[in-house]
Amino acid sequence: MVKRPDISTEGDASVQPRARAFDALPGFWSLLGRGLTRRCAWCGDRRAYFRGWFRRDDSCQACHHGWRRGDAAFELGATTANIILTFLTILISILVAVIATWPDVPTTLLIVIIGSMAVLGPGLWYPVS
Repeated sequence: MVKRPDISTEGDASVQPRARAFDALPGFWSLLGRGLTRRCAWCGDRRAYFRGWFRRDDSCQACHHGWRRGDAAFELGATTANIILTFLTILISILVAVIATWPDVPTTLLIVIIGSMAVLGPGLWYPVS
């Protein structure tokens, strides 16, 4: 279990106090489920960070946990997950299409569909990555 860093907000009027205190980060499966359902990692509230498909707030609406961690490459993991999900979607689609249409694989149609998946995939996977 990972301990949450102590963040003191005393004396800072711009920071609202947290709604609830959290001692430890939830388990792996809880975090994975919360991420896939676009909930806050700390409190699990549905009103977490996202206001729309591509818009998000700087902090959770329920517990006020901040989105940014402060380091320069904090979204590298999300970007990597997005790329992996997009590539897996493309790979599985190619395999299913080739197996389903063998021996006469419609390559032109397959290239158009896979190309559009490569362009649209990252935007579709963005909220869960």
